[in-house]
Amino acid sequence: MPEKRTKKLNWIVDKVVDNSPRIIGGSVLLLLAHLSVAGQAQARTHDHPQQSEFNLSISGFGTLGVVRSSSDELYFHRELSMNASDSEYSFKPDSLFGLQVNVDFTESLDGITQVVLKDRASDTALDSLELLFLRYRPNRDWSLRLGRTSTDLYMLSEYRNVSYAYLWSRPIPEFYAITSSIAKVDGVDVSYTHALGGGSWETKLAYGITHSVLAVQASRFEVDLKNVLALTSVYTLDNWIFRLAAAWVEVDELEFQTNELVEELNFVPDILWPEAGVLAQSIDGPGKKLQYYALGLQYDHMNWIIQSELGYINSDWGIIQSFYNGYLSVGYRVDEMTFYGVLAHIDNSEEPTRYVSPQLPDHLPLELSGGINALYQGSVEALSASQIEQTTLSVGMRWDLYPNTCVKFQWDHTWIDSRGTAMWTQAQELVGDAEVDLLSLNFSFIFSL
Repeated sequence: MPEKRTKKLNWIVDKVVDNSPRIIGGSVLLLLAHLSVAGQAQARTHDHPQQSEFNLSISGFGTLGVVRSSSDELYFHRELSMNASDSEYSFKPDSLFGLQVNVDFTESLDGITQVVLKDRASDTALDSLELLFLRYRPNRDWSLRLGRTSTDLYMLSEYRNVSYAYLWSRPIPEFYAITSSIAKVDGVDVSYTHALGGGSWETKLAYGITHSVLAVQASRFEVDLKNVLALTSVYTLDNWIFRLAAAWVEVDELEFQTNELVEELNFVPDILWPEAGVLAQSIDGPGKKLQYYALGLQYDHMNWIIQSELGYINSDWGIIQSFYNGYLSVGYRVDEMTFYGVLAHIDNSEEPTRYVSPQLPDHLPLELSGGINALYQGSVEALSASQIEQTTLSVGMRWDLYPNTCVKFQWDHTWIDSRGTAMWTQAQELVGDAEVDLLSLNFSFIFSL
């Protein structure tokens, strides 16, 4: 019985999520009108009448959720592209609404648009556009997408905003909160799928650019990445899914308070402080490169659903230091309820570089020496702000009320190192390590019009 229900639910989710699309506003209607004309033109070139049928479907999803936090010192981020929750009870972290439109022009050409409304750090309407692409499938093996697509770097790539499609109250923050900054890319991807050993193996290569606005402490962090290259390989066999992903990115432009710090460090003469230029180079963003690697595994059969992902980011940029992360989730179904537990961890892979404080001459004017020392302190704070170290134990229950709605209850207990709070916004400086409890109650749904 649980397996039958799961297959039915998966069919519904696939219908809603099919490569994640949702739409809102008059600009999208204009886009659809344009695509419709293009699709009809292409349809006339097909030999088979059944391939020229135009089809448009609208679907959506949403979550109404409340989170209670036990901490007055640390404000919770569901992901860094969203604002931190600064109250004991809040509906902002988990509540969202999405609308999606799928347009089939021919048997081989379709278009997908997805808009998600949530409490973003960005106030630009374009950033709510999660997906907007055309997809061409010349046959069942090959697929080419052009536009704004998901980078497909992790298990929830295509439906991380669709709470109904996964087990927990939210994507595991230790694994998803930071990588959400490259969840979508403007560019092109090509995928090839073929049968292998009784299963299906899909390989996808994507290239493009991406723009992110992140909430970091009490500031906005705006970054443009270029030369984003992502490679994903997924093998599906019966009840198993194996995933390998890698991405390489380069920082293009950066808008953050560290820009002024870099300029001032570059003005300091080497004869007074030789390490000023080294610090400026470490803090400065443009030109810096990051690499991301991840492994994923899922087993879903009968009553059991087990999922795990491991990731590693290698960075030569001091503001985002190298780190590793991962989680293990185990769930067990009992009729319409699924009980689960999750253990997650994230930590920097190495200790941050330590810089010696300026050794300034005694005869230097007090104002000048004070300014240089202030630059040193600001540099140390900027480089330490991205330090991460925390572990979270979660237990929860999902109750499937109907084939398109569910309720989730989850408790999270997080141990946070005093020097590794980058995933939280600090209301005040911590004295020692911290522990935070979160209680979450979510109502999630999907629909099709």
